[in-house]
Amino acid sequence: MKTTPNRLQTHWELVKEFLQKEWPRITDFDLQEIDGEYDRIVLKIKELYDGPIWITQEAGIKDRLQKFLNGLDGIL
Repeated sequence: MKTTPNRLQTHWELVKEFLQKEWPRITDFDLQEIDGEYDRIVLKIKELYDGPIWITQEAGIKDRLQKFLNGLDGIL
């Protein structure tokens, strides 16, 4: 049974560019592993940016992604 894609998956190509701009340590290989899954995004950012709380807090990551996706919805 196929599930309906979420907004991250629907806009995945644009989200990948956004993620690498916001968190430059994320590689193309990381993005392949993440594959549009929110939980994987958060885990990867926490792994790559171990330390600075303002970068790795899930609420902050979610907020940045939401703002980006909301902007896409207004354009597309």
